[in-house]
Amino acid sequence: MEQLAFIQNIQDWSDQYPWLEMLTSLSILILLAFLANFIAKQVVVRGIRQLISKMKFVNHEIFAQHSVIRRISNIVPAIVIMNGIITVPHLSEKVIVFVQMAAQAFIFLTIALAISEFLSIFNLVYQRNPKSKNKPIKGYLQLVKLIIFIVCGLMILGTFLKKDVFTLLAGFGAMAAVLMLVFQNTILSLVASVQISSYDMVRIGDWIEMPSLNADGDVIDMSLHTITVQNFDKTLTTIPTNKLVTDTFKNWRGMAYAGARRIKRSIFIDQSSVHFMTPAEQQKLKEFLLLDQYLNSKHNELESFNQQLSNQS
Repeated sequence: MEQLAFIQNIQDWSDQYPWLEMLTSLSILILLAFLANFIAKQVVVRGIRQLISKMKFVNHEIFAQHSVIRRISNIVPAIVIMNGIITVPHLSEKVIVFVQMAAQAFIFLTIALAISEFLSIFNLVYQRNPKSKNKPIKGYLQLVKLIIFIVCGLMILGTFLKKDVFTLLAGFGAMAAVLMLVFQNTILSLVASVQISSYDMVRIGDWIEMPSLNADGDVIDMSLHTITVQNFDKTLTTIPTNKLVTDTFKNWRGMAYAGARRIKRSIFIDQSSVHFMTPAEQQKLKEFLLLDQYLNSKHNELESFNQQLSNQS
């Protein structure tokens, strides 16, 4: 009974200071969120990483650079806050709704970033395939990322406006002309990427020459909007993807496959300077080691040939 009375006294005292009870509850909620985040990242994520590291078919270098699981684990504290904010006393309804919407928006953004990270890992794994130079997919993955972030933005906007995503899409349908203008470069680059891939116009590693943009070197990267060329002086030239379809450029891939190169140069010779070499000129050229050996071998061949002719006659 004494314990119950003590608890009742504490409760009566706390009722006199509602802000203190609210701060205490908020502190406990934030502490629980930190605890959930710690367990998710230090226990669950590490355990899954150790489990995956034991798999032989997993590329550990790529797995160390990108972590989809770690990004997804950020959802756990957001869920704790979203569901626990309603238990905090003396909070206004507007604050509770705002915190829940903010936590839900953070969850949507985290999921979009995790999917983007997964697509980056997929692109790195695909680039290790020798066929990736002929059919790069980086541009298509960038388009998928753009669509994912657009959908994520609409979902976040719909969360704060308390409207359905499809309702927002119907409203944006009236702005189709504006969106076409805004994403004009993206649409042109996508169409150009499809044409470049279909007609096999450019591959990573090709030597291309585009005088209109001062590009003359090897293609080192192909994305949705740009193609990066490393010139022979190690400078980088960025070419819009659609320029490879609309403008003229030269691809030296055929010469590289042939293993040879035809070079045309004009050499002007003074006819009056053409004559048989005199012994003095030969002796002067013999001062060079390579020419000395060459002239001696030719002199011996001529003497052997002349001797054969004299024997036949």
